[in-house]
This record gives sequence, C-alpha cells and structure tokens, in this order.
Amino acid sequence: MIRRRTPAVPHAVDAAFPRRPGHWRPGPAGWTGRWDGYCDKREKRLPTRASDASLHRCGWSGEAVRLPAGSGQRKDAAAVWARVCETVRSRVGERNFTTWVAPLRSSWAPEGFALAAPDPVTRDRVARHFLATIEEALTDALGERYPVRLGVVAARPSLPIRAMSPSTGHTFDTFVVGDSNGDAHAAARALLATRDPAPLFLWGPSGVGKTHLLHAVFHALDAAGTPAACLSAAELVAAMVAAYEAGAPERFWRDLTPLGGLLLDDIHSIEGREVTQERLLDGLTDWAQARRLLVITSDRAPSDTPALARRLQERVRGSVAARIERPEPALRLAILRQKAQALGLVLEPQLAARVASAFGDNVRRLEGALNRLLAHARLSGRQIDAELAAEVLAELRPRPPSVLTVDDVIAATAASFHTTARRLRGRKRSADLLLPRRVAMYVARQLLGWPFAELGVAFGRDHTTVLQAWRVVSARRQTDPSLAARLERIEQRLGAGAS
Repeated sequence: MIRRRTPAVPHAVDAAFPRRPGHWRPGPAGWTGRWDGYCDKREKRLPTRASDASLHRCGWSGEAVRLPAGSGQRKDAAAVWARVCETVRSRVGERNFTTWVAPLRSSWAPEGFALAAPDPVTRDRVARHFLATIEEALTDALGERYPVRLGVVAARPSLPIRAMSPSTGHTFDTFVVGDSNGDAHAAARALLATRDPAPLFLWGPSGVGKTHLLHAVFHALDAAGTPAACLSAAELVAAMVAAYEAGAPERFWRDLTPLGGLLLDDIHSIEGREVTQERLLDGLTDWAQARRLLVITSDRAPSDTPALARRLQERVRGSVAARIERPEPALRLAILRQKAQALGLVLEPQLAARVASAFGDNVRRLEGALNRLLAHARLSGRQIDAELAAEVLAELRPRPPSVLTVDDVIAATAASFHTTARRLRGRKRSADLLLPRRVAMYVARQLLGWPFAELGVAFGRDHTTVLQAWRVVSARRQTDPSLAARLERIEQRLGAGAS
C-alpha cells in the first residue's frame, strides 16, 4: 500500500509557496513543476505492470517536476548515476538502455534520488518497465536504500501567444522613405538607436507601410540579439483572455518578461471591449514602465480611438506618435520601381506612372498589381506593355469601399464553393462548410478591415472563431496553391484584387 506523506524537512520554497495540486510555483535553478506528495522507496512496491498509480509511485505528478539541488553532503549524483547505469545496462539490454534509460537526468532531492525524463512517454515507460531495476541498482551502488523520484524535465516556458512570423522582405533596407512616411521611419530608427522605452505609436490608413515598419523593427531587434514578439493585438488579447479564464493571468505576463520588445499590429481591432482593454492597459503600462520596447500600430490616431492607445499614451510619459500618410506621387513611383527591381522587372517610365497612379494610395494594392502583372506576363508569354497593363488594371479596379458588405463576401464565397449564402450563415456544423465559412471570415477581415468582434457579430459567431479562421486561412494561403488561387478569384470577384 502506498502512503503519501510530506517530507520531514520541507524545501525552502515550500514554506513561501504552499502546495496546491495542479498549480505552478517557483523553485531553484531554472526548473519548473508542480508537487504531488512524496513516496518512500522502502514502502511496498507495486507490480511494474500495475495500474496507472504506479506511474506516480515516486511522489511526483504526471506533469513537469522541479528537481531541487543536492545538499552537498551526499555522493555526487552524476557519479552515482554512472554506476547505476552500468548495472542497468547489463540487465535491460543495450537497446532498452539507450532508448529509455540513458536520456534520464539525475539529481539529489531533499530526501531521495531524483530522475527526470525528457518527456512523459519516456517517464511512463521507465515507470512501468525499468524503475524497479533502477532502484535495485541504486541500492547496490549506495549500499543502502534511498527513495527514488521520477518526473519530467520541464521545458523552458514558452510564450503564451502564437507570434506571427514577420515577413523576411520587410526590413529597413526595403522600406522606401518619402515625405509621407519619413517621420515614422525616423522615429523607429531613433527607438532602436537609443533603446528609448517610451511606447511608439505608428498610425495611418490601411496599406501604407505600418506593418512593414513594424516588421523592420523586429528584424533589427533580432539582429541585435534582443528577443521580441511581433503579433496582432487581437492575438495577444485572445491569449490574455484565455489566461484569465484559466485563472493564471500573472503567468501570462510573467512569461513575456524574457522579451525585450513587444510589437503589436492593429490595436484598433480590440476596440469596444472595456474590461479586456482595462486589463491589457494595466499589463502594457507595467511593460513600458519596466523599460521594455513597445511599438503599436493603428489605423487611427491615439487621441481618437481606441481608448487603450490614448490612455496608454497618457500613462507613460514620453510616448511618441508618428503618422504615416498616403504616399505622395514621387514615393509611389519609387516604391513601384523598388518592388519591380526586386522581381527582376524593368518598367517603362510611362507604364510605371500608370500603375502607380492607379493604386498609388495603397502600397499593398500597388504590390498586388505588380505581382498580378508579372503573373499574367509569365502565363501568357507576353511582354509587359501598356496593353497588358491596361487589361490587368481593369481586372483589379476596385469597387467603392462603401459598396462592399459582409453579405457580398458571403455570396461570393458561397458561389466559389458551389453552396448557398444561407448555408454559410446557418448554424449547422457540417464538414463541407468548415472551409467555406473560414474563407468567408478571412476575406471579410482582409477586405473590410473590421475588428474580429464586429465580424463575429456579422457572422453570428464568437470573435475567437473569426480569429481562428483568419489564422488558419492565412497560413494555408502561403502553402496551398489551390486555396490561394481560389482566394484570389473571390477577391477579384469582389473587385479587391490581390492584396
């Protein structure tokens, strides 16, 4: 019978942090884990093929464990383990030893010998098949019996967020500077040069280069060896809300502390959620006051909306707001030529001016038009001339933004998937509707630019559903040519073109 008891001499951490099953607590030497009692080896053993209780017979939970440092009064753990391994190897065979026993790490615990497996699978296998042999070998090596603890090495805590991968092409070297974006570019450069912890707000209309500049800051920090996370504000909020719902908000922010920079895109997307904004405001204020870099983008000035950006700017002294305006004609041409050069194209001056004037107010559309022009030329085998440009520009000519609605997006998506708008809006959870619904949500987000919360209402879903759909389709668009082509056709049908 197994009797669990508290060690006679509790670890110093135990006194400061009471044991609560299933709760994380700090401890020494960079390990992380949770305690689930203690079992003395001298008590009656369970059969190695017994119930799952045998997996935890050495006192540690099935999760990651923290192995306390040795007392310094016992034999070196590594030397003891080396002797144990020699015996175990001869008893279990070379293959079993190499696969299951060799990966274990040894350490002295307060009242016993601790072994940590690299993963739960190894831990379970050792507990069922090799632990008894290890215990016997340990007794032989020490000349007396010691309790044995078996757990899992805790990996370094990962970020509580899924950060996006900044585009490798979005660097300061590829950012074309002009009158409309010069102030923002200078502010970002100054931030990196001085490492000023005051938050930097980059704001301006969609498609003018805010995200490019945000990615450029990330790559500069990365090159300097400064860890940073670059993600949308909606993604950060989704992770934060999940942490609060799990009752671990402090861990959410604590796990972000190793970062030297936090780069948030589209802060306006979380407008309207007062409680969420209040929590995020407190966390970001603490972040900035701890002298860590913070860069935020929005399609509106901090003084206008959302309240979060305005209040954060008020709380943190020295905050800088830099505007990026729509590119002037000279900058449009410079951007187009730079993009064309990167694609290996040489455009005639008149042709370049025609393309730049058609989509010059939006850099993203300008890039899309150039990519489409190149694709048409390659597929048709034609030269890029005024005639081909006219055909492509006619295809990409956008409808007035005020005309496009969620209903339009749903109708276009339904037609593409040969279904009906009514089915896409319905509540039926059919496998054949999963992708069409996600595509509709993705396209609506891309073309309308609405916050995820508003799109959730429009689609009759929770905002997290829309966020997940956007993530999935964004990722698949990069790797699935057929889906990418379908999305392009839907966007073309809606008059949006490739963005």
